[in-house]
Amino acid sequence: MRDPLAFLCSQGGEGPVVRLLIGRREAFLVTGTEAALQVLASEQRCFDKGGPFMEAARLLVGNGVITCSADEHRLQRPMVQPAFHRTRVAGYAPVMSACVRETTALWRPGRAVAVRDEMYRLSAAVVSRTLVSAPAGRQAAETMAATLPVLLQGMLRRMLVPLPWAHRVPTQANRRFSRARSRLDAAVDDVIAQYRGAERDRGDLLSTIMAAEEGSGRVPDDGEVPDQVMSVLAAGVETTASLLAWTFHVLARHPEVERRLWAELDARLSGREPAFDDLPHLPFTKRVLTEVLRLYPPAWMLSRVVVKRARVAGVVLPAGADVIVSPYALQRDPDVFPRPDVFEPDRWLPDRVTPGQRQSFLAFGAGRRRCMGEFYGMTEAMLALAGIGSRWRLRSLDPEPVRPVPRFLLMPSAQSLVLEERPGTC
Repeated sequence: MRDPLAFLCSQGGEGPVVRLLIGRREAFLVTGTEAALQVLASEQRCFDKGGPFMEAARLLVGNGVITCSADEHRLQRPMVQPAFHRTRVAGYAPVMSACVRETTALWRPGRAVAVRDEMYRLSAAVVSRTLVSAPAGRQAAETMAATLPVLLQGMLRRMLVPLPWAHRVPTQANRRFSRARSRLDAAVDDVIAQYRGAERDRGDLLSTIMAAEEGSGRVPDDGEVPDQVMSVLAAGVETTASLLAWTFHVLARHPEVERRLWAELDARLSGREPAFDDLPHLPFTKRVLTEVLRLYPPAWMLSRVVVKRARVAGVVLPAGADVIVSPYALQRDPDVFPRPDVFEPDRWLPDRVTPGQRQSFLAFGAGRRRCMGEFYGMTEAMLALAGIGSRWRLRSLDPEPVRPVPRFLLMPSAQSLVLEERPGTC
């Protein structure tokens, strides 16, 4: 509870699989890459979404595509996946760039901005215009961005303290969680009502999901569509906001990397707004984001439940056991990543990256449950970093570096950065 990140990293020397007790609940922490890939990919038939992390996630997103069982995932994935196809994402790119432009329109040199909040606002705008595009979708995405900090902190408490009665006690924190959840539920209900009342397909993800359910010949459960809306909003807002917030905080502490980023952006863009076709020509920009994801993966912990007795790294895991995999810890393994705490984008150069690094990089998961929105999220992040970095420098005045805050997902601590307009960008 005091420092879960340090605790997870400290277990690497105890063996590839470590038995833990979370409250009175037995769990197995996987600390080696090979063992983690057994759980997430090669032996995934023996495991399913479950365990303390997923149980807490279901408090927010129900049984959506992120948290559903393997059997249900086979039905849900084909409905959701087309929205993240490369051609669809290319069509979203101008909207993503417009959202970057609108988010930064009120920025002024010398102003201190709460970067975390700004990136929440940006990601909410992108999701509401590409995946849930009805007018009510904008309000729902903004409500998601506003309530996520409270909801994610409450979900972390419920994951680390798996005592249901403790979270029904009317404490201030529990009341805040209930109010935030009620507010978000109401916003999502408004979205669904607007879609069901419309006579046309809006061409976005939610329209696809609802059309697929209507054409399936079965009556969808009352919770199915809200669960999918919650899944889309939560994944689309929080993960990209986390990546971008971390990126600007890290760049503020690494001026030499920042200068190299500017050089690449200036050479390719010459001051214009980035477009989708520019992204393959910005390799250093992508390496910066990849290295930030290595150090600060939003999903810092994953969990599974054993559905069929399995042997992982020589350890027998009984059916029903919880299994925990920490991308945060695996991506800081000094045997795989030399100087693991050092921000070094060039470790991802094609001639330097090792097979071990590729295998240990689990920021997007692995196997059948690997994040479907990976390309969507990286496209948004690259367009945002290129668009903002072409014009702005975000400078830190705080002598203390930003701290990782392990809520349900990993975010930087609340710390403002000061805006400076780059010379020659007016």
